[in-house]
Amino acid sequence: MTRSFFKGVTIRALIAIVLAFGFLFTCYYRTENRSQAKEQAKYKEEFGTLLMAEEYRPLKTDILDNYQEIRYVYSAYDENGKLMGYILDVAMDLPDGSIHTQMSISENGENLMDIRILQDKDDSIMLDEEQMETLKGQLRGARIPVSVHQQIVDDVQYQVEYDPLLGLHDGVYYAELPEPAKDGYLDHVEIEVRGGRIVRVEWDAVNKTTGRLRSTDSIEGEYNISGNIWAEQAYRVQNRLVLVQDPMKLAMKSDGTTQIIDGVSMKITVFINLVNECIANSRASMTKDMYLRSKENGGEGSDEGDSETKETTAPAETTMDPASLDVTVTATPTPLPTEAPTPTPTKAPSQIGVIGGEDGVVQGDTGNILSESVDGIPLSEIRTYIDGLPDMKMHCSATLSTINLAYKFMREYLNWVG
Repeated sequence: MTRSFFKGVTIRALIAIVLAFGFLFTCYYRTENRSQAKEQAKYKEEFGTLLMAEEYRPLKTDILDNYQEIRYVYSAYDENGKLMGYILDVAMDLPDGSIHTQMSISENGENLMDIRILQDKDDSIMLDEEQMETLKGQLRGARIPVSVHQQIVDDVQYQVEYDPLLGLHDGVYYAELPEPAKDGYLDHVEIEVRGGRIVRVEWDAVNKTTGRLRSTDSIEGEYNISGNIWAEQAYRVQNRLVLVQDPMKLAMKSDGTTQIIDGVSMKITVFINLVNECIANSRASMTKDMYLRSKENGGEGSDEGDSETKETTAPAETTMDPASLDVTVTATPTPLPTEAPTPTPTKAPSQIGVIGGEDGVVQGDTGNILSESVDGIPLSEIRTYIDGLPDMKMHCSATLSTINLAYKFMREYLNWVG
């Protein structure tokens, strides 16, 4: 046997090996394609009525570990590989049963595309076909999160447990920082006093470049902080102040944070400072309009505001101590005129409406007590209100809870990947 013979054998063997591997690869590829085609066909059959897509891919993210009630999430793509939306499967155990829903949400996480309820347990909450179609008609395309119009809280826990601050005059009072912070936002706080109590608090900030509110930017993902979004944390702080009345009771620590308000991890130093200024303005009867006129006039105040203040109160000196954040209002020894107003008497607890709700207080004769939040989402963040199913309130509420849980996940996931 010559060298050329062995060379020929070697070449033929290599060719045979290449052909064998090629054959095996082709078989594997065809088998894999068939397997994937069958898998995608199964997905289309299961999810097609919610969102018909060319391809469904299971979403793999550690964020799902924070949402045990979300069983799985799939992303859906068209024939060009463009993301169309998401499919979420949510199962929740409730005091009166359980609910299992599947829904499709738009690719930006803002809109509910479709939803259905599955019955896989004996205690599963179900709606008949007509009821489900009515609810779907209200929900399809709706911006999430969602709530029922004027959702009623049956078991109201809000009570007047804290005494109001002394010396507050009824009215609307306002304060803002002298200049924007490093992030470009100019913070302001507005409080409303009724019956000698703080009944409404609004904290927000305006971006001096774009003119947009920080709360709006935080909801839309343009302004991010650790923990819950800024709008939600601010909402919790505002409503806690309405409850406790005194900013000192928010227990701000030396680093500017507080541990007594669930879900609030950001610093509240600016809020405390501005609230204290509003309180000082209330005690001095400097209303919001007077405050703004004073700023427009370079701090000198308008003639109307000056004359009004001179006729009603003695000049006051307000001292802000950055360490303690207490506000001390010290009147001069000049005798007050006989017509000087006295602080509005504080109502007895039985006369004061229940604290809470969208504007901080709901009078007792309205008959409607609004919750501070829906499924842990502040009312300021709710994007769609529906009529719901009046005869099936519990079923409707449970369905919306699964949607709002999906919204929380999408909000966190999109911020995570963005």
